[in-house]
Amino acid sequence: MSIDTYSICPCGNGKKIKFCKCKDSVHELDKVLKMIEGGQLVPALDRLASILDQQPDAAWALAIRGRLLMDLREYAALEENAQRFRRLQPSNPLAIVQSAASALFRQDLDGATELVLEALTESGQSVDSFVLDVASLLAYALAGNGIALTARVYATLALASNGYEDTRLAASVLQQLNGDPQINLLAKSTPTLIPRPSEAAWGERYDEAASLLANNKVSLAETKFDSLQRSAPMQPAVLSGLLNCAVWRGDHIRQSELLTKLSQCDDLTLDDRARYLAMASAVSPSENKVSLKQCRMLGEFESVDEANMALMSHSRFANLPAETLAQFKEDEGVVPKAGFQLLDRDQLDGETPPTVDNAPVAIALVLLYGKQTDRNARIEVLGVPESTQPDVQSLLTETVGQTAWNNDDVGTISLAEFATPRIAGIPATGMNVDQFEALQNEVFAVRAEATLLDTPVALLGGANLTDAASDPSMNLPVAAFLRFIEGEDALTAQDDQLVERLYRAASCTPPSSLTPTGDELEEVPNDQLNRVDVSGLDLDGLVYLIQRTLQVSATLAGRKAADVVLTATPPSLSTGADDERMSQAAAKMVAYSFMIQRAGSSAKTLQMLEKAREHAEANEMNDASLWLAEASLRARRGEFKEFEECIQLLMSKHGQNPEVVQRVQQLLVQLGLVRPDGTPMAAPPQAAAESSPSGLWTPDSGSPTAAPVTADASSTAGTPTAASAGGNAGGGKLWVPGMD
Repeated sequence: MSIDTYSICPCGNGKKIKFCKCKDSVHELDKVLKMIEGGQLVPALDRLASILDQQPDAAWALAIRGRLLMDLREYAALEENAQRFRRLQPSNPLAIVQSAASALFRQDLDGATELVLEALTESGQSVDSFVLDVASLLAYALAGNGIALTARVYATLALASNGYEDTRLAASVLQQLNGDPQINLLAKSTPTLIPRPSEAAWGERYDEAASLLANNKVSLAETKFDSLQRSAPMQPAVLSGLLNCAVWRGDHIRQSELLTKLSQCDDLTLDDRARYLAMASAVSPSENKVSLKQCRMLGEFESVDEANMALMSHSRFANLPAETLAQFKEDEGVVPKAGFQLLDRDQLDGETPPTVDNAPVAIALVLLYGKQTDRNARIEVLGVPESTQPDVQSLLTETVGQTAWNNDDVGTISLAEFATPRIAGIPATGMNVDQFEALQNEVFAVRAEATLLDTPVALLGGANLTDAASDPSMNLPVAAFLRFIEGEDALTAQDDQLVERLYRAASCTPPSSLTPTGDELEEVPNDQLNRVDVSGLDLDGLVYLIQRTLQVSATLAGRKAADVVLTATPPSLSTGADDERMSQAAAKMVAYSFMIQRAGSSAKTLQMLEKAREHAEANEMNDASLWLAEASLRARRGEFKEFEECIQLLMSKHGQNPEVVQRVQQLLVQLGLVRPDGTPMAAPPQAAAESSPSGLWTPDSGSPTAAPVTADASSTAGTPTAASAGGNAGGGKLWVPGMD
């Protein structure tokens, strides 16, 4: 094929082929591309190596070779290729970004971020797709290391770039960041530039810096913002500019420092200052002043047998089953000899009904290891917050005898995780799943609030919320702490009134509601969605809010909007114009879908599923996904009879749909009821099924027996392993696809 010498050279330097040093060898490009399109990647690499031997200045060959090496994960060769490329064309964005990819694969996130920024600066208005590929990879790596804001801006860059098609990874990163309820809502909104004062003498310099930042010239913008800060210190607009530069650089420590400085600007409102101070703890994995230090306690013994007996006989230690202990196998293949959950109070006997006051919760994990060739027998205590370590050590010393303890700092535990009580150590008491969930919710409402009020945190100067609230000089940190809790969906989704009670306990005025209308709703930051007053929104606004809150895990606002849609929209939509009826029906199904996913308990989820199916039938909508969702939930609840009925009803209505049959088969494979090839496994014996109404039989479970309601020992999460309620008896042979 003839090469148009007036087209841009594929080497990436921005020059036309006629004026590029690649002009003598670029005629080989067509042959190489055909080899790549035909899947002949290794021969293509050999051909490129031959071209580079003959034409050392063939930068286009280095550009293509770098992409192939990255796809083939030849990281050492990629680094060598990048170094050669940069020596040839130091300012070429493709050469720079190859170095960035190489640094990324060496796990040098700081170096990779700086190089991607340099590549963006050199790219000008047109950013090559390879630069965006590496930016997406960088976003993925940053997200995995908890640097949320920087991951967001690079993923957004890839998604928003015109002409860039391979946006799957960037979209996945954003979905991960938005959907994770463990990430505070404050870290789910990229900070915007604060407008400068209109009369500022330095306004023109600020506008130049802001323009450079908007065009991804971060290094140049940062230089100008730094200069401005020297002449206009503590100006919110300038600090916000430096903050955005720190976000692009991936410097999360600098982000936290600048957010703290913004919280000290008297020109801002108290609520804005509190927001910035709270965000300073949300954006940095190392500067979080709301998280708690966590340690591992280690003690040694000549023999653990006596310690094991002492722990087994103590009412504060719940024994872990062998299958759970296997999860803690060490690299050498050593499995703990015994393990226990350390409880905050005595275990219950089989006769005492659990209540909010007496239900024990797990506070640490205790593992016993026998003597090995190179080490003594030992006891390890995991997941111990620094604040509770003295009490835990005292109890263990009292129980197993005096021993020397070594305490290793092993990172931090989030305040939300620490404040969430996880019921454990409850024997079989006749509780069913719904009763256990109700108990969990009651325990959470009481104990989570108490923990949040009584736990000292660094943000409050080492004091707890109760004490800090009585000190007028702590108004800003208290407001910031409450603002941080507002953004913790992992807490607020479990108790709709938690934040309101904390404001009341701290004698603080709750935040005012937001009343956006029309397009204003789109401008509400993610961390303020729960403040939106939904009563003034129209149907489109409510649906938008539901979908957005589901996307970013702002559960409270989504529930409020869904409630309005479900109560204000008539149950029968037979009246009105066709378009209006269809719009209302679709909106109601969106609301049902949200509530099914975020109802807060499996009992409420089942209620929503039933109502959603009624709505779907009344409005001629497909309800296959609703039946599948209920079947999966029934299986998790251990309700075999209801699970079987769901599958049978689903297949009777949608058995002709191949996609539905495939999804049913996937569910049954996950439950161990059919093999991956679709053939059914042996069905549970009828008698055994009848004797165990609470358990879902699986092929490897043997004869089902009633299981106690207890906590999941591997994660200390309080979830029942089986329901002991009646009404699940019976069984019969489970129908699976292919048995007709």
